[in-house]
Amino acid sequence: MDKKTLEIRDYMAQSLPLKGLPIATLDELASAVEEISAVQGETIMRIGKTNDHVFLIRYGAVELVREDGILHGRFGAGDWFGYRSVMRGGEVNLTVRALEDSLFYTLSGTLFMQLLESYQRFASYFSEHKADRVRNALQELRNTDNHAMITLHVSDLMKQPMLVPKATTIQKVAQQMNEHSSRTALVVDELQHLAGIVTDADFRSIVAHGLDIHQPVTEIMTSEPLTLAPNNQASEALLLMARRNIRHVPVIDQGQIVGVISATDLLRGQTHSAIYLVADIYCAQTVARLSELSKSLPKVLVGLVKQSLPAYDIGHAITSIGQAIVRRLIAMAEQQFGKPPIPYAFIVAGSMARREQTAHTDQDNGMILSDAYNEVEHGQYFREVAKFVSDGMNECGYVYCPGNIMATNDQWRQPLAVWRSYFHNWIDTPNGQALLNASIFFDLRCLYGDCSLLDSLQEDFLARTKSRTIFQAFMASNALSHRPPIGFFRSFVLDKESVDSDEKGMDMKKRGVVPVIDLARVYTLAGGLHAVNTWERLDAIAASNGITQVDIDDLKDAFEFISMVRLQHQAKQIEQGQKPNNYVPPEELSALERRHLKDAFEVVSNLQGFMTTRYKADNFR
Repeated sequence: MDKKTLEIRDYMAQSLPLKGLPIATLDELASAVEEISAVQGETIMRIGKTNDHVFLIRYGAVELVREDGILHGRFGAGDWFGYRSVMRGGEVNLTVRALEDSLFYTLSGTLFMQLLESYQRFASYFSEHKADRVRNALQELRNTDNHAMITLHVSDLMKQPMLVPKATTIQKVAQQMNEHSSRTALVVDELQHLAGIVTDADFRSIVAHGLDIHQPVTEIMTSEPLTLAPNNQASEALLLMARRNIRHVPVIDQGQIVGVISATDLLRGQTHSAIYLVADIYCAQTVARLSELSKSLPKVLVGLVKQSLPAYDIGHAITSIGQAIVRRLIAMAEQQFGKPPIPYAFIVAGSMARREQTAHTDQDNGMILSDAYNEVEHGQYFREVAKFVSDGMNECGYVYCPGNIMATNDQWRQPLAVWRSYFHNWIDTPNGQALLNASIFFDLRCLYGDCSLLDSLQEDFLARTKSRTIFQAFMASNALSHRPPIGFFRSFVLDKESVDSDEKGMDMKKRGVVPVIDLARVYTLAGGLHAVNTWERLDAIAASNGITQVDIDDLKDAFEFISMVRLQHQAKQIEQGQKPNNYVPPEELSALERRHLKDAFEVVSNLQGFMTTRYKADNFR
C-alpha cells in the first residue's frame, strides 16, 4: 500500500461510520477511493442529474440548495453527502455547491450499497429513520470500551449471604462465620424469611454482658433490620447506611433474601468519590464543613461523565449529593432548635426532586406542615429551621431561588390544607402564574420528615389533574414554549448566554432537555401517574398507553443523547477551569454530535406535535 492510500485509510478509519470496520475492509475502501477537488462556488451535483457516488468531505465545506434556491443545509469536514440519491437509484433532488476550496473522498454507489448490506452499524448511520440514527449515535457517544465504567445498583455489588436458622447457637454461628470468613450472618425462620442480622460487632456483647454462648443466636441478633432492594442505587444505599450508622444490610427481592451488602462493598465498587462524598456529608458537624465538601461536586461530575455512565445514573449520583446536604442541614437545624413541635415534610422541587441535577443549582423547596399548625405556637420554630437550611444551602453553592421558591417564604411554608387549596386553584383556574407554579410544584419530592403529608397531597392533586382537560390543554400549550433549537431548514437556533455576552450557542437545557421534561410532565399529570423522574415518567406513560412503546424508546434515546452532549460540554468546561453552563457552540461539536443532535431534536419536535393534537394545545396559544 502506497503512502497516499495509507493516509486515506487512516483518515477513514477515524471517520464515522467507518470507525471500527475490519482493517481488511478499510484497506479495500482506501484502494477504491477516488479523490475529487472543487474550487469555491463549483457545482458538484445538480438537481435532475444522476449521481452514482457518495462523498466524504476531507476538508472544505458544501451547501445543499433546493430547486427554489432556498438553502437546505451545509456540511463540513467529516460529513457525507450524495448517499440519499444513491439509495434512491441515482436521482438528485438537491444541488450541491462548494462553499470553499474542498477535497472529497468518493466511493462508488455499488461499494456503498455493499457496505450497507454487510455492516449494521454502517447502515444505521445512514438510516432514514431518525430514531435509529440517534440510537446508533448514542452508542458511539458513550465510550463502551471504558473498563472503568461502574454500576450504581445494589445487585451488582451484593454478595451471597450466609444464612443460619433461628435455633442455631451463638457459638455455632461464630464458628460458621469464621469458617466462611464472613463478617455477617442472616438469621432466618422456618420459611427462609429474614428474622434478623448478626455482625462481628454483635459478638462483643457476649463478652461485655457475659452471655451464654449456647443460647440461640436470636439473643444477640438485630431484629427487623433495614433492608434494600437489588435495584436500589448504590449511592442511595450508602446514604441510608450512613444515616442509620450501620455497615451491613440484607438485600430482599419480593420477600426473598437474595444477598447482603456492606459499606465496604459499596465503596470498593466505586472508582470515584461520589459515594465517599455522600458518606462524608453525613459525618459533617458544621455548615462550613458541608460547604467545603460541596466544592468537590464539579470534580465528581467530571469523573462520572468520564466513566461513560448514562445520564440517568449521573443525575441520580449528583442529586444524591445535594439531597444529602439538605438532609444534613435539617438534622443540624433540629439539633440547634430542638425537635419539631408538630409533624412536617421538607420538600424539594425542580431537578433535585426529579433526581436530574448536573451541578449546583438554585434552591426550590418548601415545607408542608401538619394541619395542627398554630402560627403563635409553631411559627417561629419553622421560620428558624427554614432560614438555617436555606442559608446553609446557599453557602454550599445552592444559591437562593431568584423567584423566592423557598421554605423561607411564608407562602411555601404552610399547612397541608393550604397546599391543597394552592393546587386546586392552579388546576381549576389555570393562568400564567398557575402554569409557572405548576411547572415547579408538580415535580416534588420529600427529603425529610413526615413524607405521608406529601403522599396525601399528591394523591389529591393527581386525581384532579387526570380529570381536568382544560388544565391539561393549558399545560401542553405552556410546554410548547420550549422548542428544540432547530430552524425550519434544520439549522441550529442559537441563544446568547447573557445580554452582555457576544458568545452564542445552543441552550441545551432550555431547548434540549426541558422540552422532554415538560412533555413527560404533561402526560404524567394527564394520566394521574406518580413518577417524578423524567425517564421513569416516560416508562410510566408507555405502561399507561399514553404514547406507544416505540415512540417512548425513541424519545428516551433522544433525551439521553441530548443530555450526554450537555453533560460532556459541562465536564469539559470544568476541566478547563470554567463555570459550567448549558450553551454549546455548534462549532465545538463533532460531526457525529452535529448530525445526530438534529435527529434527536426532530424526534422531540415530532412528539411535541403529537402532544399538540392530543391535548388541543393550539386552542390555548
